[in-house]
Amino acid sequence: MSRPSSPDLWRKVLVPTDFSDCSLPALRAAGAMGQRSGLEVVLLHVTEPAYQGLRVQTGDLHERMRHEAEHGLKKLAAEHFPNAENIRVLVKDGRPAEVICQTAADEKVDAVLIPTHGHSGLKHALLGSVAEKVARQAPCSVLVVRE
Repeated sequence: MSRPSSPDLWRKVLVPTDFSDCSLPALRAAGAMGQRSGLEVVLLHVTEPAYQGLRVQTGDLHERMRHEAEHGLKKLAAEHFPNAENIRVLVKDGRPAEVICQTAADEKVDAVLIPTHGHSGLKHALLGSVAEKVARQAPCSVLVVRE
């Protein structure tokens, strides 16, 4: 079965967010698409787990971060998809690019709408690019949305 490749044919999309201002354009794009097509949207935030040695000391903090992330996703859903019925929120642990790609496969989405910070040069080399990794490794179409 081939996946739809046109935004007009996408029925289900994954929108990862780190809650930064740079992530808002991807949310807005998904919101606009959803208003005209009844799109199913999965909002995702990935929390990176604490280092193994620190896990004991940070367990409560990490659980609080997960709870705050879920609350933040629900708030974004209400703001950007006020009339939508097909919005789900997920908070998962792990490395962002890997989790995004795995979630895209697990959820069988047609596309990932991912924001980019637009870093280049040394900053890009030091930080890496989650959007770039997702674009190369995702099992579906990827729409990279810039500020």
